[in-house]
Amino acid sequence: MNGEEYQAVVYNSARDGNLRRLFIFLEDRSPDWLSQCFSSSSRKTPPIVIAARNGHLDVVKYLLLKGADVSATGTVSFDGEVIPHAPALWAAAAAGNLDIVKCLVEEGHADINQTTDSHSSPLRGACYDGHLEVVRYLVDKGADIELANQHGHTPLMIAAFRKHYEIVRFLLSRGADPLKTNERGNTALHDAAEGGSDLITRLLLESGAKNVADDANVTPLKCAAMSGNEEIIRLFEPIVDSQQMREALKLYGATLVDKKMDLGGATKVWEEAMKYGEPLSFRKTEAAYGNLLEIDSVREIRDIVGDPDTIRNQALIIRERVLGGSHPETHYYIRYRGAVCCDLGQLHRCFTLWLHALLLQQASLCPLHSSTMSTITSFMDTFMVTVNDGVISGNVDVSQEPCYMLRDQIRELLNLVLVELQRFKDSDGKVITDIGEEIDIRGSPEYLLQSYLQLVLLLIRLSPKEDKAELLSSFSSKNWKSHPFAGSMHKILQICKALSLHPLHTACKDINKPITSRFPSADVIVCLLKAGADVNELNESGETALHTLLLGDKPRQSVARLLLENGANLLARTKNGETCLLLLQEKLPITISYLRVGRFLTLKGLAANVVRRRNIKFEDNGLVPADLIPFLMMH
Repeated sequence: MNGEEYQAVVYNSARDGNLRRLFIFLEDRSPDWLSQCFSSSSRKTPPIVIAARNGHLDVVKYLLLKGADVSATGTVSFDGEVIPHAPALWAAAAAGNLDIVKCLVEEGHADINQTTDSHSSPLRGACYDGHLEVVRYLVDKGADIELANQHGHTPLMIAAFRKHYEIVRFLLSRGADPLKTNERGNTALHDAAEGGSDLITRLLLESGAKNVADDANVTPLKCAAMSGNEEIIRLFEPIVDSQQMREALKLYGATLVDKKMDLGGATKVWEEAMKYGEPLSFRKTEAAYGNLLEIDSVREIRDIVGDPDTIRNQALIIRERVLGGSHPETHYYIRYRGAVCCDLGQLHRCFTLWLHALLLQQASLCPLHSSTMSTITSFMDTFMVTVNDGVISGNVDVSQEPCYMLRDQIRELLNLVLVELQRFKDSDGKVITDIGEEIDIRGSPEYLLQSYLQLVLLLIRLSPKEDKAELLSSFSSKNWKSHPFAGSMHKILQICKALSLHPLHTACKDINKPITSRFPSADVIVCLLKAGADVNELNESGETALHTLLLGDKPRQSVARLLLENGANLLARTKNGETCLLLLQEKLPITISYLRVGRFLTLKGLAANVVRRRNIKFEDNGLVPADLIPFLMMH
């Protein structure tokens, strides 16, 4: 038996520190056999890596003696976080196993700067959990104290963020640069201020750190204000100008409102802020915040004491101005306040805030960003609940004002979902974040298409008869493509064609949603067909929309008839050889006679069906006109 067959038992023995068992399996083996056994080709983690991670010094020594590759990498876990491609030295350093670190360096001659996939060095791994003695040893042995991970985050930065004072002091004493920035422009002082350590913040300031802004124009002082660390804010007072203190204290007050629920403390801090700097030269209003002006005097602050809603609005106004509309904290707290309003039944206020957050996200984030998708998902889930509880239970009159307001918000979201799909289309299908990372967008375009069509259905369901008739008749006007609704439907078809999405198939698919947004939907199908959707378009499985309908759990006869009456091909065949006619006979046998399917069969279709069933070659012999080939291929 070769060494590969013993990999599992050797791995388990190394993991558990069972040296005696390892000796039984590894002693008197040839170098080739041992090399096969220690290989990580069929396991994610070599024995030496897991032994180093778990602190088994005797096992590590024995494996080195047997020729284990000290540079081999594997997957290890720390506090639930999986670290892929970690070297043994990194695993030992991150776990704080000093004896093993020494063994790997001195006996195994491990590369002291070998990194993980994310470019994290053993020194940075040791800094994360505060293993001071390991840090000292690695630096003494020549570890690069400025070696940063893939995001430019150095050992000093992670030690500052994790509040490891002694490590920060040691690294500074060995020449670590407190002014070094990561790829977002953050310094160790940003991390210390955000992490909440006044001792480390003071130490860094004494070592030459500066209150410089990062790429998002956020200074360490603002980080302290965002995190609610008043002691750290006070440390900056002697080194910043009065205008910066004014801004920081106003931001700190916003943090007290939304993060610590301390409205009284917030107004006191805002009053204190008025002692610094100068008032704003210009103040703008925002409808999402009730068109309020930002408080900027002691009198204005005292006027809102006892008015919690206004205080909360002021927190949002201040945060957006100080941090900017592109900052994640701005988006997060707008969404948070909207969610609170939703829980209180203030749906119009909730939707207004969420729409504002979505607009800010689309203006600053890459297409299909997880934060943007999360906001859209929140909208969809809440709309489903609102309409389902209201319309289906009969508690909502669609002709009343609240329903009109809801329809207006659905229209706005409909347009923003369309915008997001257009942004993705314009990106050529490759989405890159602001730090150059490509994000995983699997399923996101399909979800947006489904959301768009569900919003169309909700809009129709919430419309009185006359408004619904107006929506459907908008496709008949001379300039229908310029009509807000019909034009939007036409545009979604164009975008979907470019992105290889299939809206008609989606509208025919059995989706387990509340009855208010359940597909298949005849109304949505009619709108798509009027906008120019091809009823016989094939998806990646070779299915037409009628196939998709009939392959569902409970296909609806009325929808099948609608598709057939609009030209759906009864004899279209999937890649599995299933025709719509065959599926109709299986799923809706009673419907066959009712539909009188013979009227939907054509001589052209029957002839094409014979050609395909008999495997008659037609593609390259010139016997068939080119424009007929797609029709033949459908069969």
